[in-house]
Amino acid sequence: MRDLARRALVGAWVLAVVLGAGAVAVFVLSGRPPDEQDHRATVWATLLAALAFVPPAVVWGRARIRARPAAVSTREQVDAAADLLADRMLQDWSRQVARRGIQTPAPVRVRWEWADETVAADRQEVNYSPPLGTDPHPLPGTSPGEVLSSGLVTRLHDRVYTKLRHGRLVLVGGPGAGKTAAMILLLLEALRHRGQVPDGERARVPVPVWLTLGGWNPDTTGVREWVTATMARDHPYLRAVDFGPDAVAQLIGTGRVALFLDGLDEMPDRLRPKALQRLAAEAVGLRVVVTSRPDEYRASLQDGDGLPYAAVVDLRPVGPPAAAQYLLEGRTGSSRQLWQQVADRLQADSGGVLAQVLTTPLALSLARAAGPDPSWLLSPRITTREALHGRLWDQALVGAYPDLTERAHAVRWLAWIAHHMNTRPTGATRDLAWWHIPTWTPRWHLQLLAGLVVGLGVGLGVGPGDGLGDGLVVGFVFGLGVGFVSELVSGFVFGLVFGLVSGLVGDVWAHPVATSSSATPRSVYRADIRTQIVVGLVVGLVVGLGLGFGLVPGFVSGFVSRFVVGFVVGFVVGFVVGF
Repeated sequence: MRDLARRALVGAWVLAVVLGAGAVAVFVLSGRPPDEQDHRATVWATLLAALAFVPPAVVWGRARIRARPAAVSTREQVDAAADLLADRMLQDWSRQVARRGIQTPAPVRVRWEWADETVAADRQEVNYSPPLGTDPHPLPGTSPGEVLSSGLVTRLHDRVYTKLRHGRLVLVGGPGAGKTAAMILLLLEALRHRGQVPDGERARVPVPVWLTLGGWNPDTTGVREWVTATMARDHPYLRAVDFGPDAVAQLIGTGRVALFLDGLDEMPDRLRPKALQRLAAEAVGLRVVVTSRPDEYRASLQDGDGLPYAAVVDLRPVGPPAAAQYLLEGRTGSSRQLWQQVADRLQADSGGVLAQVLTTPLALSLARAAGPDPSWLLSPRITTREALHGRLWDQALVGAYPDLTERAHAVRWLAWIAHHMNTRPTGATRDLAWWHIPTWTPRWHLQLLAGLVVGLGVGLGVGPGDGLGDGLVVGFVFGLGVGFVSELVSGFVFGLVFGLVSGLVGDVWAHPVATSSSATPRSVYRADIRTQIVVGLVVGLVVGLGLGFGLVPGFVSGFVSRFVVGFVVGFVVGFVVGF
């Protein structure tokens, strides 16, 4: 609500400045007598400058005064930040569960077993190992005990997570085995458990935070630096003034968060051992959950010991009875009769193509979403696993995009994404990091596009206005004809330069902030303000000089007034670009 109100105030301020600039232009051009235009322009430009600069200065000054007394966030502020983080995580991931169909109609009954000795320590050794000074605090509201040798993924929280003395859990499984879904269910159960703990003990229950390991380079960035920067980026509300200057860092430093790290196998081969070493050495006092494919995790252990005393559980394939039960769950009438044929085939032919493919939650969810008539699953023309997998994905696209044109459009962009994921300079990846997508387009393309768009806007705005103004002096026809064309061209050229300068300055100034993994929330906030001000000043200076020297004919007369108005308008535009 506070962010929404702030954005509304900024929008109202920008609108007032823009409307004020337009009103000044109209008033000066249409006023009589003409010889007083310069005087009127100077007076009203000064008032416009006050309107543009005074409100931001007041807001910035109040923010500085409010932020000055506190050097660090208080315990109460960190507790409040943790509670808000837990609420947001519960809301966001509950929506993810519904969107991904993980619990619709019910979770697939996936079982886990203690992993073999090539990737896991002995279960008794993990259960009865001595306590260490680096262990996280025991979880309030849980009963002690030992981790069993097998179970259901829906019970990972109370049967495994809460009983880990050293707080380290690794979920391994093949492609589509349900690792991510299992960790989502575990995360939600951890959040619900935290909400049930009495207020006095709730601060001792860490908030699970989802992080994608594909975006971490352990060669250059430590665990806590990376987690701090990532949380500040993904959860900007934690940087609010109400939580103090370093709430994110203190959430990590005081063990108020648990790290749920998805996709160790998505990291480059050479980085995985280093990632495990840094987690073992630097994630002190934090609960850690990691997902990985088994082969990649096994290879990561060849250069080290991995996570000491970690419980490593292997997600098992779904058997035909459980798969049949999932496909029939919640179906009635004729739909159930059709799906019953598929369920019968699954259980009768355990070595067939259908039973070989429908062994993972991913394949089962694709089959269930394929529509009410599953007869194509029994087609004799589907004789290989590859053919059935391809048909499942084809049916998923048909269900998601019934219109042929929309489906073709989606396939084209999916192919574009797949191409860039497989041709990255650092190697192919299966992890789609959305924040890397802007880097797939050459920067000069973006700058040229920005220049063309801004240039077109400036040309269309300045050209007609100046053409019509000149027309009052040299004639209506000349103003609409020659004046319109010439001013449109000059406005377009200047706007192109304006757009390119804005893009270059903003990119060069903000680049260190965007790539700095050690940036704290406070430094990021200061850098954002600095970027806004610098971009605004540079753009304002360019626009003001352009108008003042006549590079674009001004809509008011006089060098000073044109420079002031141009600088104000340019500063507002640049400030918003930096914002």
